Amino acid sequence: MKILIVLFGLLAWIGCHDESKVLDEEVLETDATWTNMLAADGCAWHFAVVSKDTSYYFIPNEASKLKIDAVLGKQESSYSFTDVHLKYSYTGNKGTVQCGWGTKATYNEVKIIEIHKK
Repeated sequence: MKILIVLFGLLAWIGCHDESKVLDEEVLETDATWTNMLAADGCAWHFAVVSKDTSYYFIPNEASKLKIDAVLGKQESSYSFTDVHLKYSYTGNKGTVQCGWGTKATYNEVKIIEIHKK
């Protein structure tokens, strides 16, 4: 009888255990623009997603930059806009990009799962 009580107690403890780690990352899909407006006092390479009345900006993590270079070519320091279709997930980190007049902007960082030039 004691074995059953201990066994049920362990099962109850395991069943009530709070799982704080996300098992599946949320994958989002959208059209975006891979842009560099630093030459026009904007910000260096980042993604821009324009919604009805809001614009969202985010930057790729280091591992994703290789995927971007493979699909879109090497990043240069020129003024550029490239329309893309993305599958991505947020990493939970923030990153900074250089902007005009010596300022920096802080954007959410994403992991690129797929990227296609439009």
